[in-house]
Amino acid sequence: MKKEVSATELQQKLSEFLDGVYRNGDRVIVKTADKPLAAIIPIEVYEQMFKQREKPFSVLEKIWEKVPTVSEEQAQTDIEQAIAEGREKKALVVKVADFLNAYVPPAVN
Repeated sequence: MKKEVSATELQQKLSEFLDGVYRNGDRVIVKTADKPLAAIIPIEVYEQMFKQREKPFSVLEKIWEKVPTVSEEQAQTDIEQAIAEGREKKALVVKVADFLNAYVPPAVN
C-alpha cells in the first residue's frame, strides 16, 4: 500500500513504517511542505528496478566501447560546430521561405 507521510511523522514512527515496508510491501513517500522528498520501498522492488535498468545500460556500454575516445574539449568543439551548422541551415531555409513569400505570387485555381 502506498502511504504519504511528512518528514516529521517519519521521524516519529520510523520503525512502524519500516515494518510496513518489510512485512506488507508498503511504499512510503516522504514529503516536506507537500513536496515529495524521498521514497522508502521494499528491497525486492529496489533490486528489480536495477535489474530492469541494467539491460539498456549494458547496450550503451557496448556502444561506448566501440566509440573512439574523444576528449571533452573535442566533444564540446564538435557540438558547437554542429549547432552552428544547424543554425546556418535554418537561417538559409528562413531566407528562402521569405523570398518565396515575397516574390512568388499565390497559386490561382
